[in-house]
Amino acid sequence: MKLIIDIDVLNPEEVMRSHRGEIVGLMAGIVMSHEKKKYKVEKAICEEMINILKVELPKALKEELIDANASFSIEDNQVD
Repeated sequence: MKLIIDIDVLNPEEVMRSHRGEIVGLMAGIVMSHEKKKYKVEKAICEEMINILKVELPKALKEELIDANASFSIEDNQVD
């Protein structure tokens, strides 16, 4: 079974300004197009969600006595 979460960031410029260096690095400034900024922010969000799920989901499953394997991946739908 799969869980699909679709992320559509509407304010990538604001996110990049407020998280300069934390999420996408300093190179992301003015040079990138809106779509590139949006892509980088969305990818960073997905990566962080996977990092959290890799730690927290096994704990939650174990608490519920559920023995299961879970895999995580990012489906990149960027069109160049």
